[in-house]
Amino acid sequence: MDVVVGRGTLLAGRYRLDEPTTTDLPGVASWDARDQILDRPVRALVLRDGRIRQAQDAARRAALVSDPRLLRVLDVGDHDGVPYVVTERVVGRDLASLTAGGPMPADQARAIIGEAAVALEVARRRGVHHLALRPCAVHVTAEGAVLVSGLALDGELAGHGLGDARSTTRADTVGLVALLYLLLTGRWPAPAGVTTTGTTVPLVTGDLLAPAEVAPRVPNDLDTLCAVTLGPHDDGPHSPAELVRELEPWGALAAAEVFAGADARSEAASAAAMVAAAAAKAVVAAPAPVAAVPASVVEPVVEPVVDDGVDLVEDPASPDVPADGTTDADAQTTAVDLPVEAVLDDATDDAATPPDEAPALPIAPEDDAPSVQRTSVRSSMAQTPGPAARPGTPPPAIPPANRRPDPRDAAVGTAAVGAAAVVPTAQASAGPPHAGLTPARHPHGGHPEADHRDFDTLIGRSTDALTRRRFDPTPVVLGLVVIAVVVGLVLAWQALTAPAPPIGGNDGFGDVSDAASASAEPGVPAAPADGAAAVAPVIAGALMIDPPPGGDNNEHPEAVPAGVDGDPATFWFSRTYASPTYGMKPGIGYAVTLAAPATVTTVTLLVNGTGGMVEVRATDPATPTEGEVLASGPLTAETVLTLSAPTTATSIVLWFTALPQTADGANRVELAEVRLS
Repeated sequence: MDVVVGRGTLLAGRYRLDEPTTTDLPGVASWDARDQILDRPVRALVLRDGRIRQAQDAARRAALVSDPRLLRVLDVGDHDGVPYVVTERVVGRDLASLTAGGPMPADQARAIIGEAAVALEVARRRGVHHLALRPCAVHVTAEGAVLVSGLALDGELAGHGLGDARSTTRADTVGLVALLYLLLTGRWPAPAGVTTTGTTVPLVTGDLLAPAEVAPRVPNDLDTLCAVTLGPHDDGPHSPAELVRELEPWGALAAAEVFAGADARSEAASAAAMVAAAAAKAVVAAPAPVAAVPASVVEPVVEPVVDDGVDLVEDPASPDVPADGTTDADAQTTAVDLPVEAVLDDATDDAATPPDEAPALPIAPEDDAPSVQRTSVRSSMAQTPGPAARPGTPPPAIPPANRRPDPRDAAVGTAAVGAAAVVPTAQASAGPPHAGLTPARHPHGGHPEADHRDFDTLIGRSTDALTRRRFDPTPVVLGLVVIAVVVGLVLAWQALTAPAPPIGGNDGFGDVSDAASASAEPGVPAAPADGAAAVAPVIAGALMIDPPPGGDNNEHPEAVPAGVDGDPATFWFSRTYASPTYGMKPGIGYAVTLAAPATVTTVTLLVNGTGGMVEVRATDPATPTEGEVLASGPLTAETVLTLSAPTTATSIVLWFTALPQTADGANRVELAEVRLS
């Protein structure tokens, strides 16, 4: 019997559900809730369908990433069999609402995407990816901060899953550039696998239009970045860190300016849409009279509408237009003026056809169509005051549009252009849509007023742990090897130059070796018989092992270094299995490679969990199950395995035949540290 979860339900005896909220995640019910223990607002996601266990596992991994730009995961669990995830309350406005009325200033778009890229790079360094970036996943708060929600969780719920490190990193980078495209143009490029209810960009011959072809005043560097990254080739940045370097430097995010601009653009767009709709209805009901011209000079031509800058006027000499230039239709709406393509000889004025014989020129309003077309008529009624054209004179050139001519122009028209054609005064009253939006730029595309910060400084604002450069063990390893060689040479020289033992004595080399072996303490290996000192084992690297046919070599390879980095707070972890004995393969492994051949006596494992079974072999990682089992046993928080005999090896393989259980009851390995001695 399904448990009913609704308003007032107390999840896990702690989270009181208040009001449902909208979400685009499939199989998920989102609620505004309150933590009854800490008395704070939270968001509760009740998981009903889909990859529920994978999503909860993804939420647990996301909870390990700490950055103020990422929405925190507070709790993951089950309430009477109903799985749930609790996060912080989402605050601010998402990018969909901020671009509903049109694009935002380029400098603010640069700052928003730059901050989001820094957050996802912090997550990438912990092996966690988003995989479902879309306009509603990025918010701007009233304090001028950027907040990214749904790290790892949304990707699992959307069915994208976790692939290899390169493809997932590239997917997040492309998603960030798609959001940059949205902010620069007000239109969503709709990357593959991501859906949205926003207005998308039209495709021309299968290719996405560059931002500068959709919206004016897009900086060259951002236009090129979007074009190459969202193009058909695998170009552009491949990680959030590379994207940060493409975008930096950026200034502070002005939330008040962003919100006010978004509201103004939305109001202007709504007003223009209302005026256009009213004008279209009025034009259809009572079209303005059009002066007739001889049939021999009337050429209906269907052309794409462009903003050619030509002033549109009516001929005051038209028999249907009074001396003051108004018509009966002006009482209801602004007259519809047609573009002038040619100035005819003034002799044609005397040959006008009576109005009742003029051809009909219908103009149908368009509702946000990908292209707008209208009929242009070569007529003397639209002549502007000035010298009359001579017979045979070619028609005057139409001023060029604000972007280069292109055959794709026919697919770029918008309803806003159509509204401007119907009501030429609407845009003038609202002001230029992009006036003052382009900031001053230095020759390399940066902002001269912004302080230049390198990427490590940006990361440092979120967490000190990630700003520390990773310890390079190479100098230490080389130093230890040199010391061991020197000590060995000294001991060998002493052995060679020592005085010979007395004849018939009991202290010959064989006797000394036997005496040393007899007097050795239990568990302590004897010194080498030739007098050379044993080289201490020094770990040079590690490798995840998941061999086919049962495995696919994908047990989180991106987290492998965490098992030998000397920091118990980080760990390598396997995938989570339904059974501790896998069910489809004999086991998985973790190989430790040594800087030089060394003698290994004990292996110490720090593990987040208990149970399972591990075997220790001194074998090559390519053959993890071959060779003698030198030690084995169940896992605890600190497992010490003593080898059956001191073994000289270049690599040690840990083969997990059964999985331990973590604190939350999951069957997986979380290996925090491996130590050899």
